[in-house]
Amino acid sequence: MPIAPLLQRFVDDELNRSADLISRTLVSTLEQLRQPRDHLLTASERKHYFDLVQVLQQHQALYQRSFTDALRKLVQAELAPQAQVPAQPLAGTLSLGGLELMDENRVESDIEISRAIQLIDTGAEWELRELQTFTSTLRGQAHVTAESNPLRPQSYARALWQAAAALPAAPAQQVILLRASAAVMAGLLRMAFAAASTRLESMGVTPGIYRTVVIAPGAGRAEAPPEMDVTRPGALDGLMRSMPGGDTGLGGGTDSKRRALPTASPALEQALVRVEELLRRMPAGAIAGTSPEAPRLAQHRAALMATTGETVDRQIIELLSRLFETILSDRALPTGLHAVIARLQVSALRIALLDPSMLDAYDHPVWVLMDHIVTATTTYPHASDPRLAALLQFCETLVSDMAAEATQDSALYRRAITRLDAFLAEQLKQQRHGAQATIDALMQAEQAELMQRNLSARLIEQLVNIQVSSVIRRFVTVGWARVLTESVLRFGDQSPQTAGFLKTVDDLLWSLKPPSHPQSRQRLVALLPPLLQRLRDGMALIDMPATEQQQVLDDLMKLHSEALRPGSANAPAASEENLSPEEIVRRMREEVATEPEPLDGPGFSDSLIDLASMETVPAELMNAQATEQGSDPLAWVKHMAVGERYRVFLHGAWTQAQLLWRSEHEQFYLFAGETPQRTHSVSRRALERLRAAELLGPLHAHSLIQRAVDGMLRNLARPV
Repeated sequence: MPIAPLLQRFVDDELNRSADLISRTLVSTLEQLRQPRDHLLTASERKHYFDLVQVLQQHQALYQRSFTDALRKLVQAELAPQAQVPAQPLAGTLSLGGLELMDENRVESDIEISRAIQLIDTGAEWELRELQTFTSTLRGQAHVTAESNPLRPQSYARALWQAAAALPAAPAQQVILLRASAAVMAGLLRMAFAAASTRLESMGVTPGIYRTVVIAPGAGRAEAPPEMDVTRPGALDGLMRSMPGGDTGLGGGTDSKRRALPTASPALEQALVRVEELLRRMPAGAIAGTSPEAPRLAQHRAALMATTGETVDRQIIELLSRLFETILSDRALPTGLHAVIARLQVSALRIALLDPSMLDAYDHPVWVLMDHIVTATTTYPHASDPRLAALLQFCETLVSDMAAEATQDSALYRRAITRLDAFLAEQLKQQRHGAQATIDALMQAEQAELMQRNLSARLIEQLVNIQVSSVIRRFVTVGWARVLTESVLRFGDQSPQTAGFLKTVDDLLWSLKPPSHPQSRQRLVALLPPLLQRLRDGMALIDMPATEQQQVLDDLMKLHSEALRPGSANAPAASEENLSPEEIVRRMREEVATEPEPLDGPGFSDSLIDLASMETVPAELMNAQATEQGSDPLAWVKHMAVGERYRVFLHGAWTQAQLLWRSEHEQFYLFAGETPQRTHSVSRRALERLRAAELLGPLHAHSLIQRAVDGMLRNLARPV
């Protein structure tokens, strides 16, 4: 869809003002960082503030340029979403052989972005709503929507994060900068949005109006929504009895649960046939549009109610027509889906007239089928998505087949649910097949993680009686565990390379605390050159940063120099305390990110034969966090089902995703994205973190009919 020239001009003008916006934001942010108000900050935290101020002052131009460039790209993507391309891996994203993996460290930045969005949105809430009334007009919309405004809080928050990430600063400092700058920008945007609305008004742009649902004439109006729990079974039946009854003045006379007529009245049946024929012949576009000819059950409500004198019939017609009116008025439904839902109106009404149990619970087959259809289609927000096209085509065929059936009952809908579920299962299978390369990479990544965890646990055990610096301890228990894992995966567990790296462990551990006599010093002198070379080879294998390599080698040189000194008692490094073995084990576990439990097992000189079975990790390692099963995020993530659809905040924005696959040991999850061939690989710990931050949940918290009832009650309570 082409962009209106006036809208494009408005957006360009606002983007040109973004340089001044970020400049003013930077000035105020620097003032706040120089004098933090939190007097409880530790010395290290204050050091972060001091270093961040220095970095900002030195790289002001980079920071401002990164913001304006990022904002322009994000706003243009909002303006023309069909032009969006899959997001590139961001800083902090773990890459496994080209695979982009969202781990817990990466989602921390998403959590901070979500907080910044909320901060900006709350600070400029009213001004943002006013601006939306003008942007809706610029887009040519009849009613106001939040989506009409391409200048959204999420774009500013994401641009602030990208600007912070461009600086040569520590991750903790980037987070501090995002929090401070978002608070400053929230106030500045409040004034900027108000000024933008004033400029548009002075240009003669008329603000739009928020959409209201007008209740049909003669239907009456409720002063307030009924006091009821829309999630309670039987709530629809109670709501039906509270509905206005047209000319007869209904108030709950006949109990629908005691009525079970074999057929509708002849006059009502003829009216239903006429409406169904109109629905069958009407093009899908007319159903989705706002044209008065659009065939909705609500438009024939008066005619249908005039064909029956039954109080219950009139109540059911009133209720069902209003429910479908609410569902079909949802602008979030894909265009082709309106036709599918509309074709079910008469069929659902027939069943409701003859089967009172339909109004007793939300798990009736009629509601379940419609909920499955809507949930599946709304997962694909892009009209050009071939998955959506295939699904809509199937649903159109399905409802056509249902309409051709002579008997309209619950069994018909149960069979339709079975057919739909089979189609969705096949669609899921095809998506998994297309993502098989990613699945294979994740399986290998899980194998590597579990192997590394096992190796780290054994190294902790080997190091327990040797007191060394934290740098050496972490290198041995984490870094060298990665070396061994990489060697096994790349060369094999029986390869000379792996055998050499295993032998390096024994030599390194011995060199850290050799016996104090001349023969040991002579052996150490002969051992050091090949040992250091193997250490360098291992660090190169895992691409350890040069600075970290040098730090390890420097610490080793100090230890070995002390050990080679005549008369040395091989005392522990001066930087370490004389700790008990228990305290040493505790500290070493803290150095290991996965925190594995220590295992009883042989030293590495005898462990080569065990490496072939590393894929099967002892249960005590795999359940290292078993004690946390009662916590809500972990339990919730463990119950996520393959095939289910979720709403999750990834890459700085909300997205709809379907769970395609979870690894055998539940370390990694693979989701299908909103566009074909787009997948999201996420670690379990990242999902737990997102869930704890309320950034992961079901696609819809309530079923379709529950949402429709809630919307209908709001419409009834709204003044005409």
